[in-house]
Amino acid sequence: MSASPSRVAHAGIVGAAAQVFARLGFAATRVEDILGAAGIARRTFYKAFSGKEEVLAAVYQLAIQELLGEMADAAEHAQAPLDILFRGIDVYLDYHVTNARLLRVLVEQALRSDSPIYAARRRFRAELVRLLDEAVRSTTGKEHDALLYLALVSALEGVSLELLAGEPDARAVARAKEVIREIVTKVL
Repeated sequence: MSASPSRVAHAGIVGAAAQVFARLGFAATRVEDILGAAGIARRTFYKAFSGKEEVLAAVYQLAIQELLGEMADAAEHAQAPLDILFRGIDVYLDYHVTNARLLRVLVEQALRSDSPIYAARRRFRAELVRLLDEAVRSTTGKEHDALLYLALVSALEGVSLELLAGEPDARAVARAKEVIREIVTKVL
């Protein structure tokens, strides 16, 4: 079964917008820039999206789904239960570095309470908290306050923001992974 033309257009717009947002940033991106990158007419764009804010939300959702999928794949290959957490940390930080230019834009926008992706970021963080809780319970059988997990997610997010602030190299990423692993080990 083939994808419908509107679905193909939607995917093409999202992919093109991701490239434009990464190159120009959100504020500087105009719908015309996305139209040019996607090679579509304005009418086609507005059949799929109401504006660049809605496209940003679709790009963010796609990035979250991709990241959670990679984390789930990594967890399947874990030998020990604590290894699930460590593999998740590695995937999260590697994903941020691999997609640094786009994620700088997404994270910058997601942190703003007036952003169209602010609520999606909160849901994503809640999902990470749930995954941490699940992994820790299966590892130790212990229950911890959800704020502890939220603090760990915030630490992970903070480290990734530091990496995204510059051009991270392999040593910086390895150091970030070590620091977050040390925090997790000491706290849990």
